[in-house]
Amino acid sequence: MTDVKRIALLVNPHSRHGHGLSVAAQAQVAFAARSVAVEVLTGFDADDAERLAAEACRRDDIDALVAIGGDGSIRLALDAALATGAKKPVGVIPAGTGNDLARALKIPIDDVPGAVSVIVGGRTTRIDLGRVTLGDGVTTTFVTVAATGFDAEVTARAVSMVWPRGQARYTLAALRELVGLKSRRYRIVVDGELEVDADVVFAAVGNTRSYGGGMLITPGASLTDGELDVTLASYQRRFGRITVARIFPRVFKGTHVEHPLVRTLRGAKIEIDSEPTALVSVDGDVIGSLPATLEALPSSVLVFTP
Repeated sequence: MTDVKRIALLVNPHSRHGHGLSVAAQAQVAFAARSVAVEVLTGFDADDAERLAAEACRRDDIDALVAIGGDGSIRLALDAALATGAKKPVGVIPAGTGNDLARALKIPIDDVPGAVSVIVGGRTTRIDLGRVTLGDGVTTTFVTVAATGFDAEVTARAVSMVWPRGQARYTLAALRELVGLKSRRYRIVVDGELEVDADVVFAAVGNTRSYGGGMLITPGASLTDGELDVTLASYQRRFGRITVARIFPRVFKGTHVEHPLVRTLRGAKIEIDSEPTALVSVDGDVIGSLPATLEALPSSVLVFTP
């Protein structure tokens, strides 16, 4: 348990087109009502925000770092905690499009006082993160899902859209990407063993069960098992646009993994390459292209949970 009396509040003012600022104002009122002092941190870019967050994590007069934003913004706060020894707990107040980490942690969504109550309650849990290293040396952590192929292309399209908001944006982006659906030759190695050398439509590597606002792409994933879950769709002539369109709605219940052309894998280290190369996204942000090595970072950060 953590006695929460003073927090640093990391705010992404651009989250969900400015929604983060409104949520931050509500959070400050809710914290004040619980006699918790708040220091607001707003960087002028992601690097500056992470620097401010890391400084707050090192301070003895700050009991917790609280992040307001989507999964990408919250990952930034978790990175800061990880870089400073992961001793400072991180609170989550969801204000993004997907909010899938909040779902996994059972943090109230669209209920700022409820999320504040979780933090003030002081109960903490250690969770895993994922780490992805691309072929060009770019390295980043992820907290929800890393995706490649069709999934990443959907993410790239969704983040460029200003309408609709929320989960519907990803649904519409997926339908549009179906028009140009294509497969690639994938090689996937799990914990040193070659598991896949075949044509694949998409591969998603999950630290949480869902992405994109509740789409259960890796329904067996856990934040506390020290492993990553992989869901992939093998390509066959009968696995075309119509098949994908039929399977896609099942992602919202996680039953897509029951389809014979969908396969699941699990391991601590996942190596993926494709020909031709494919985009890679993490936590809703496109970061580059394959090849990539993805690793679980077990029990790496401390977060508030109900």
